[in-house]
Amino acid sequence: MANEAKILIWDLESTGLKMDFATLLCTGYKWLGEKKVYVPSIMDYEGWEEDVTNDKKLVADFIKVYNSADMTVTYFGTGFDRKALIAKALEHNLPLPANVPMVDLFYTVKSNMAISRKSLQNVGYYLGLSNEKTPVEGKVWRRAMSGHGPSIKYIKNHCEADVLILEEAYLKLRPLVRTHPRVSSDYAACRTCGGKVISRGRAITKLKGVQYRFQCKQCGGWETRTSTD
Repeated sequence: MANEAKILIWDLESTGLKMDFATLLCTGYKWLGEKKVYVPSIMDYEGWEEDVTNDKKLVADFIKVYNSADMTVTYFGTGFDRKALIAKALEHNLPLPANVPMVDLFYTVKSNMAISRKSLQNVGYYLGLSNEKTPVEGKVWRRAMSGHGPSIKYIKNHCEADVLILEEAYLKLRPLVRTHPRVSSDYAACRTCGGKVISRGRAITKLKGVQYRFQCKQCGGWETRTSTD
């Protein structure tokens, strides 16, 4: 059975890392399996030119999207993006984002790959991904902070590129996510992608004794089960 879950790939861009001193410039996201990338920014809301720090409507709209997901995928989202979203929701007295399961690929890379730098840019380069992150100079960020429209548009394009490379990295690395949520109601299918699995013999475990190995034909992921059924 195919993947039944609504999986949200997302990224935030802000003027700083601490939300009491920062403004959310844009939110980038796409649904796994769909082509379109959405990157709403503060420029999409009336009155942004009068107050370039007013990100309330941008935050409110993204929380609605976030809450409609079954699971989400980020890169260092536990360290920044989700914390930033919660902080902004509290600042604007908005409903808190739902406790949606999140796969943070930063920790998947940290736990499984012996590479020099754990940045998403370096991961993409090392894995030979087709999408690439775009560079952002400090002066572009400073101009965006002051409400410079072309600079904010550049940040939007940068955010879109981040979402695309994040999705590609997720499809490559998801077999390594040990706590990946089950994406299909078919318990005979792969827990990670919903693909068909094939038996790969016995597995000896520390706590459950003899179990059985299975590998997904679609994503290549491994799992153990108590029986061959």
